[in-house]
Amino acid sequence: MRYFLELRYDGAAYCGWQRQPEQPTVQGTIEDALTKLLRQPTEIVGAGRTDTGVNASFYVAHFDAESPVDCEQLSYKLNKVLPPDIAIKRIYEE
Repeated sequence: MRYFLELRYDGAAYCGWQRQPEQPTVQGTIEDALTKLLRQPTEIVGAGRTDTGVNASFYVAHFDAESPVDCEQLSYKLNKVLPPDIAIKRIYEE
């Protein structure tokens, strides 16, 4: 099943969106949180990329899950686990 994330972030603490070895990134931070909450390795695909320090007021990414996900509950839990500079606005299945 494919799920979409609508989110926003302050990129000041990150080396851009895209996952990079040994660097803090928005993608890597969200993937780590999803992997922890879903208890399986979870990769996300973003709609684009941003550079170091760039903010996004509206951004979309998606991930695939083997089992059904309660979107409201996962959104709530992600916002509790993620740092305050990344906020999940909504998760929905497509």
